[in-house]
Amino acid sequence: MTGFVSDIRTRTFGIEIEMCNVERSKVELPEGYSWSKEENIFNTDGSSNRNFGGEVNTPPLHLCTKDLHELKDLYESMVNAGGKLKWSIDTHVHIYAGDLSVEQLRKVFLFFYVCYPYFKKYAHISDCDELTFNCQPLPAEKYYKGVLNAKTFDDIRELFTNQSKEGFIRHAVNISALFKTKTIEFRMFHATDDFYKAMNCVYSAYRIFYYAVNHDLSDFKNISSYKDFKAVTKLKYNVPKELVPLLYQGNPYSAIETFMTNPLPYNSKQASALYEAVKKNGYKEISIVNGFMYYYELFFYEKLCVSIYSQDPYCHLLYLIANGFTTLTYKNKLAWLEYYNDKTIKRQFSLALYAASLQKFFMSKSARNHAIFEALKVKAKESIEKTEKANDRLLRMLTTCEYHVGTLQDAINCKQVIFFNYGKDKKQKRTFKLIQENSDLDMDFSVSKNEYYDLVESLPNETFFYFISNSPFLSNMYKLAMFKTSAGDRRSAGRFLYCNKPSATSEVSTFYKGNHIEVNEIVPPDDLEINNPKNLKVVRVSPDYLYCLQKKYINKVDMVSRCTYAFVVMYDKYTLGGFGFTLPQHKGYDLFQLTDFCTNNAIPRLSKLILFCIQTSVVQKELSRRMHKLVEKVISCAYTHKPVSMKYRGVYTKVKDHCTSSYLAYEGMLGKFSNNKEVIDKYQSLLKNGQRK
Repeated sequence: MTGFVSDIRTRTFGIEIEMCNVERSKVELPEGYSWSKEENIFNTDGSSNRNFGGEVNTPPLHLCTKDLHELKDLYESMVNAGGKLKWSIDTHVHIYAGDLSVEQLRKVFLFFYVCYPYFKKYAHISDCDELTFNCQPLPAEKYYKGVLNAKTFDDIRELFTNQSKEGFIRHAVNISALFKTKTIEFRMFHATDDFYKAMNCVYSAYRIFYYAVNHDLSDFKNISSYKDFKAVTKLKYNVPKELVPLLYQGNPYSAIETFMTNPLPYNSKQASALYEAVKKNGYKEISIVNGFMYYYELFFYEKLCVSIYSQDPYCHLLYLIANGFTTLTYKNKLAWLEYYNDKTIKRQFSLALYAASLQKFFMSKSARNHAIFEALKVKAKESIEKTEKANDRLLRMLTTCEYHVGTLQDAINCKQVIFFNYGKDKKQKRTFKLIQENSDLDMDFSVSKNEYYDLVESLPNETFFYFISNSPFLSNMYKLAMFKTSAGDRRSAGRFLYCNKPSATSEVSTFYKGNHIEVNEIVPPDDLEINNPKNLKVVRVSPDYLYCLQKKYINKVDMVSRCTYAFVVMYDKYTLGGFGFTLPQHKGYDLFQLTDFCTNNAIPRLSKLILFCIQTSVVQKELSRRMHKLVEKVISCAYTHKPVSMKYRGVYTKVKDHCTSSYLAYEGMLGKFSNNKEVIDKYQSLLKNGQRK
């Protein structure tokens, strides 16, 4: 497509409509509309359910009466079916771009990059959106330079390809959508349940699209103010504004926690800060919801009048045992505990607590777990007696404190000072399941979910609500204290003690000490000759050490993950690269090869050499020793849109059953090379055959 472009009557658009809570069965989709099978939306109670909430994808639509009426009816239907909005859902508008030239596609991104501050202001893109790589990440300079130098569509495709499940980095203006849907995706708009605001997003996307393809870089650079930006694009629409995150947002640097936080374990410094805040407000009581193994309750016990609202079956079981409401007889895997069970309340209580130390050894069958479990049984009597003595105070608290099974809403309705600790602890869940399956316990524990929508806004005037979070963006509450939680190079925004009311003195600040990993690797020169087996070494390193190297040398992903088992490959004094493994999700494999990379890709076939080193008997022996079993097969995923991965080709075996539209799966066999000489010989044979790339 060349020349001036102005074809709004024929150029189609589409919308991804996201809402929480909407009951899908009550929404009648027009022909061509569909629920996305890939999008997983957390509802306003923190749950994820295929029957409630989701994303509707429209077919290609025209700006005509029929299509717009159907779209308007759908928005109304979703709202009537219970649809709600929250901070982490958006309105994504697609404009057809399958007829664009390379130059026109480049212009769209260049306009977005050069004028990004104005895009951000117009669409109300939040700081939180920018931090999360799968929301609207900041457009980095490397993409700007890459687009400037791109000559073909393949150049652009390669530039934006990464190892996310979508296959591409997706900016607020996502031109890489062209390679999947033949559209440009405008991800910059927040969610709305209002048809007219949604159409404002559509009109805005059209305006941006047409201005970009009909102008050039010099025009973009001449825009010197937000006023100029709106004038030249004719943007005049009221688009959806940013929403305050609900309580279950966590660390915005984490792709997972920004949408659903992990439970925060007890910390004495945090508890002390909370205690000081409550005292300053002159209160002598506190109600604790989800206190995490009663640690917070025990901290406040005998300092304040404590009331407990329990949402955890294991914690409730401890309460029942402490008050003599239930007595357990153990069987099956825990039958041996009956030898120590004298049926007194103290002993029953200590046995239920002792079971928490056993639960992780039943998570999977392995020689290591079995050996540790048998060793624990030898020392069981001593451990149970220590547990009994150490938990006298907990037993006393559970028999004297006010106790309820209830939700956060129940506590708000009845109490004035409330501390809420989000989430369910997996250890407690596993412990309860272990006891339930291996005793005569007959207990039906069910409690309604907490509802977080408008929770802070609807608190009674006299209520003091305290909450600890890894999110800095809960702007409807006040920060009373900040705890610096960064350990080493882990990305974190900090941890905060929030309250729904301001404090005259918000001075509490503390930090946790963390070890900083320093990596002083020597990168090999481009002309390094790798031909001496004696100089080649595979070295086991800490996951943090490898993580530092990953962040430095892996460029195709915007965030990297830590490995459980980490190694680097050395040649003399040079670090050639690294690799690492974690536990597999694919059946039939011993480990998942999470990463393998080189420090200097200019060295011929270095990525192949790293794969050869992975398959040595040295690596197999080390992994087998640490996992207490023979480790033979690993699986790795190559995120590419090509039919084959050139790196893995000829070294690993492609596993078609595990390949998806986003990645190719490859199987590697450990122990294939018995020594370094075989590795060097194989590597040299590749070079001699002319395979130097």
